[in-house]
Amino acid sequence: MDLLDAKSRIAEALVESIFRRARYQVRPYRQDALPLRFGREDFSPDFQVSPGPGGAANGEFLVEVKYRPSVEQFVSVENQRGERSAFFMARRHWPTLYFVLVTERPGAGRSCFQALSLAALRQGEPIRTVDITDLKELRIFRHNIEDHEQLIRRIFALLSGAATP
Repeated sequence: MDLLDAKSRIAEALVESIFRRARYQVRPYRQDALPLRFGREDFSPDFQVSPGPGGAANGEFLVEVKYRPSVEQFVSVENQRGERSAFFMARRHWPTLYFVLVTERPGAGRSCFQALSLAALRQGEPIRTVDITDLKELRIFRHNIEDHEQLIRRIFALLSGAATP
């Protein structure tokens, strides 16, 4: 397993932890169809999330997690691809899918956990991520994200061989 694969798996585990801490029930997503692949990368949902006991009745939704060293660069390339973007292709299969993009080096004032709702994408409009706490329907609180941001920075610094902050 290379460093990128390790960071991707850790990112997925941390996003799952964020949802569990927000009192969601999280289950692996299993599908009968072939996964949605672009090159060597799978863009199929990682897990299915539903409100836990006593939670709001927002219903179930799917979550796909991707680690990216630069979220801005990834989104810029996807914007250039237009209708062939991985986001638009995934929306054809899973219209209510949420993408969570994870990075240890977010832009100034941005979270390590950025997200977008595929249901909110509009043809012809640029694709933009928001900090996951800005998707109010997910009910994820800032302190939950701040705790996980500390974890991701420490873990990724250790993986890269750097001293932890």
